[in-house]
Amino acid sequence: MDPAAILLVPVVVVVTAVVIFLHHLVLKFLSTAMVRNKVVVITDALTGLGKECAKLFHEGGARVILCGKTWEKLEGFADNLTSAADPKLTFPPKLVLVDFGDMNSMPDVIVEMLECYGCVDVLILNSSLKVKAPVQSTSLKMDKLVMDNNYFGPITVAKEGYGHHTNRGCQ
Repeated sequence: MDPAAILLVPVVVVVTAVVIFLHHLVLKFLSTAMVRNKVVVITDALTGLGKECAKLFHEGGARVILCGKTWEKLEGFADNLTSAADPKLTFPPKLVLVDFGDMNSMPDVIVEMLECYGCVDVLILNSSLKVKAPVQSTSLKMDKLVMDNNYFGPITVAKEGYGHHTNRGCQ
C-alpha cells in the first residue's frame, strides 16, 4: 500500500473533525441566546458574506443595522428579511447609507448608526473596493478611493462608531 494513501486517511479525519468543530462553534455563537438584542452593524449588507450575516443575525433576534450604497436595495433587502422572519422574535432592520469613498460623510454616518440604538455590539466591516488593473495604470485618485473604501472609511467607523457606548447595555 502507498505510504501517501496511509497518511491521507488521518489527515482527512482530522480535517473533517476540525470542520465539524468549527461548524458547531459558529452555530453556538449564532444561537438566539448569544445574539438576541445585540446591536449588529453590517457594512455592504447587500452582497455575499454581508447578506448572509444579516440573515443569520436577524433570524437570531439581533438588532441589525444594514449599511449599503443604494437606499432602494437596502429597503428591498430589509423587507425580505422582515417578511421571512417571525416578527415576535425579530426586530425590523434599520438602514444607513454608507459610501466609504466619501470620507467627508463618515461623521454623519457614524452619528446615524449610533442614533439607531445608541451603541454597537458587533461591527462587521464587509465593504471593499476591488480594482482589476495593473497597479502602474491606476491613477492616484483611484489609489485614494481604494484606500478610503478599504481602510480609512472602515477604520474610522471602527474607531468612532464601535468605540462609543451608551448606558443601554452594550458590552
